[in-house]
Amino acid sequence: MNRSGREQRTTVLFGKRHVAPRACVVDIKPHIRTFLADALEELGFVTRSCGRLADVASALDDFDPALIVLGHLAPESEVTKTLHLLVSASFRGRVMLFGGRAATSLIALHELGEQSGLAMLPPLGTPYRDSDLHQNLSPFLPIPASPSMVVDVEEAMRNGWLEMWYQPKIDLREMLPCGAEALIRMRHPTWGIVPPAAFVPKYDDPNLRELSEFVVKRVMQDWTFFAQGRPPLDMTINVPSALLVDRGFVDRLCLQLPDCAAFSSLFVEINSVDVCRDHAVVREAARRLEHYNIGISVGDVMAESSWIDVADFPIAEMQIDGDFINGCADDRAKRAACEMAIEIAKKLQAKTLAKNLERTADCRAACQMDFDAGQGFLFAKPMEANRLVRTMLRRRSAATE
Repeated sequence: MNRSGREQRTTVLFGKRHVAPRACVVDIKPHIRTFLADALEELGFVTRSCGRLADVASALDDFDPALIVLGHLAPESEVTKTLHLLVSASFRGRVMLFGGRAATSLIALHELGEQSGLAMLPPLGTPYRDSDLHQNLSPFLPIPASPSMVVDVEEAMRNGWLEMWYQPKIDLREMLPCGAEALIRMRHPTWGIVPPAAFVPKYDDPNLRELSEFVVKRVMQDWTFFAQGRPPLDMTINVPSALLVDRGFVDRLCLQLPDCAAFSSLFVEINSVDVCRDHAVVREAARRLEHYNIGISVGDVMAESSWIDVADFPIAEMQIDGDFINGCADDRAKRAACEMAIEIAKKLQAKTLAKNLERTADCRAACQMDFDAGQGFLFAKPMEANRLVRTMLRRRSAATE
């Protein structure tokens, strides 16, 4: 017997303990689980992958999912057993089956789930379009933003909640990935993915040093992983300018440089505001880092040169503020500001990066203005290290073979 409308509605509401909805992706093939988990996380879900019936049982016990995305298991009878497990566990969430569009078994399993009293979403036939997934998950969407909160970064480091994500930089002449920017994220067990603004300490917080040490260590490990059997890739990390005058921190940074750094470059990003405020500090740090093939990348450049001694300022890269990039194809004033920044970069012999590219027209304009690289949602959002390897770096390796 099907549940009443009121009972079904409770399956899409989440208790106070869970803010982001949790989903289990069940399939025997790891790459299928990974692909669907990535798609769900893009929508705001917190996910767990399950390759066996026993994994589903464990997830019901300690993960408390609101959604089960159920594909293929071996033997095929395991899928039926999974539905029976959900019934016996009084699962109150939703279930979405996925498989070949023409598979009669998909329809039969969907009917079995409904007859057993499970709240079944429409089956997801493969291959599917993004619109199909959005339509099937409409009871969950849009997922509301998490309330404003502050998370203790010390607790996050102690519990292993922090991870590094990477947003590719694209060579605008070859249209291939040429680098990546490392960005800190927190995968909170209750809140899901938490943005940096909620947990990154202020500049005078002692935890900022420990967090920066974590970032350097993890990025160097991932950079080594990215270089295994692949063309060299430049890397950008964000470090507070105050730490660049700490010789101990800089020495530890240099000692952790992987072998691949000999064939590519490491950029330390500093906000242009910090450059204005600590002009002498940045200059001294930049000269010291040059000896280790580490360059200073100035972020959010506002196309204004009064703070730069063009003749003697060792900047390796200038990141042009997205406020000037967005709309530069149509706005003459924005385009003029970008061209001015490019002229400054040429005098400094620095590379130029067009930030926050979202429109094809603006990308075309950036190419015409001779930007070296571009970055933004037009190419890719920030992503986990493994996903960067599976997508952007695999494409780059194939193009260079």
